[in-house]
Amino acid sequence: MRTKRLLLFAALLLPLTPPAGAHELMVNRATLVLRDDTHVSITLYLAYADALHAALAPRQSTAEFLTMYSAMNPQALQKELSRAQAQFQSGTKLYLADGQPIALTNWLWPDARQVQTMIQQRIMQAMVDPAGHAHDEPLEIHADANSPQKIVGLRVQFPAEFQQVLLVWYRPSQTWVEPNAWSPAIRF
Repeated sequence: MRTKRLLLFAALLLPLTPPAGAHELMVNRATLVLRDDTHVSITLYLAYADALHAALAPRQSTAEFLTMYSAMNPQALQKELSRAQAQFQSGTKLYLADGQPIALTNWLWPDARQVQTMIQQRIMQAMVDPAGHAHDEPLEIHADANSPQKIVGLRVQFPAEFQQVLLVWYRPSQTWVEPNAWSPAIRF
């Protein structure tokens, strides 16, 4: 009953909603943050369904892939996701400036339920607007790397399944702020 009311409410508001002028370009991106002299974290924001499709079923059409994986039982889906994640992990490489590799550890991947929901939403979107362009929210993936020596520079390589990746890197500035006191001036 509540769902019907929400749909009716949305249908009534739709004619009152101004058309959007443009939409944000969704790109795969990675952020590397130097946490201390020997620790770097990486956060990936990926069009995950596209990367999975490229890794697990590149010969299938997108529609076939989405249909098959949206209906897969949770255990089978988790097995397939684990296979793709192992491929992604081995294809994501981090090197110190001198060429020495650094192992990425502590990978955190979206769970199977979240991935399956995202795939099902993409199918629903395609049913509602077959000519439209899919706009999945990128899924977040995390990993860490610890170096035996001070990190002064890095190089990173991503697997082909990620396509082009926008890379951002920085070392955060931080300071303690006492209660009821102003922080130092923050400049960008």
